Amino acid sequence: MKKLAFLVLAAVFLAATPAQASDIVRVEVMSQNLYIGADLGRLLAGEPPAALLQTVQQTNFPERAVEIAEAIDDFNPDLLGLQEVSLISVFDAEGNVLLQLDYLGILMAAIAAEGENYAVASSVTNSDVVLPVDPEAGTSARVVDRDVIIYRTTSTTVSNPQWANFTTNFQVEVFGFPIEFTRGWTAVDAEVGGQSFRFVNTHLEVEGAPCVVGDVPVICQDVQAAELAGELADENLPIVLVGDINAEPGATAYETFASGGYTDTWTIRFPYNNEPGFTCCQSEALDNVESELDERIDHIFISDDDLDPVFTLTTVVGDWEERKTPGGLWYSDHGGPWARMYLRFQ
Repeated sequence: MKKLAFLVLAAVFLAATPAQASDIVRVEVMSQNLYIGADLGRLLAGEPPAALLQTVQQTNFPERAVEIAEAIDDFNPDLLGLQEVSLISVFDAEGNVLLQLDYLGILMAAIAAEGENYAVASSVTNSDVVLPVDPEAGTSARVVDRDVIIYRTTSTTVSNPQWANFTTNFQVEVFGFPIEFTRGWTAVDAEVGGQSFRFVNTHLEVEGAPCVVGDVPVICQDVQAAELAGELADENLPIVLVGDINAEPGATAYETFASGGYTDTWTIRFPYNNEPGFTCCQSEALDNVESELDERIDHIFISDDDLDPVFTLTTVVGDWEERKTPGGLWYSDHGGPWARMYLRFQ
């Protein structure tokens, strides 16, 4: 119903501006944190990896992926930035695989089952760690974190994929094992409606996590935001930047983009903040009855100097009960911001 209302609004708008219609290109994008399925902060609190693995299995990504794929089928973004695209493997003492969950493979299969045509455009591998699950039995788990861009092959062509990890990342020791929560970004040149732009997807560190640059203590996500903004500063194409920024409006990492040459598409649609657009976070187990989203930390930005947003429609996908799984789980701990933008390329 939400998308139908948006379609009606868009049709009315374009009908009212026929002289401009030929100059306008419609671009639809979305961002979605898939959620690994457990709160990794429990590791820092001393809980064993086996307990987190149990929660990951209970939050059942294969079942959740079906609902995410249905949402993608409903909204049909031309490009979609995914975060926490996990690859989890559990091995016995001989190296035999006891369990494997490839979130990307599972989701792409679910999207195909919906009859949609999406392909991977670019991917970056972030953290890649191995932890003991049952030291006595010799079992261990390898957990790989990725950020991925997928695109709708029937509406979009892509080229020039790039990716990188941030140089500054949160580091901690867990059960005597040093772990770096490596974060990164990935990008691709995209063409939609005959116009080209750079599509960028990222996942910054959580709010407040400390890092050190030289001997100076800093906030990881602030340094990462500045690094990404610097990487994009010399980009010749218009930029659409999406991701789990892990920062609300007003926070330093958010303002790095919002005050540094980018426009938050949510503020175009809702300039007076009359719609909160919360994207985070449901309960760890995803079984809360009513939505607990109370922060807007996932965003869609466009570069100010290159793109003129003639008209924008936006919503948060996955924040209503119809998106729950048959088992009563929210499809992720994050809702996914979606935007349909009628853009004039400058």
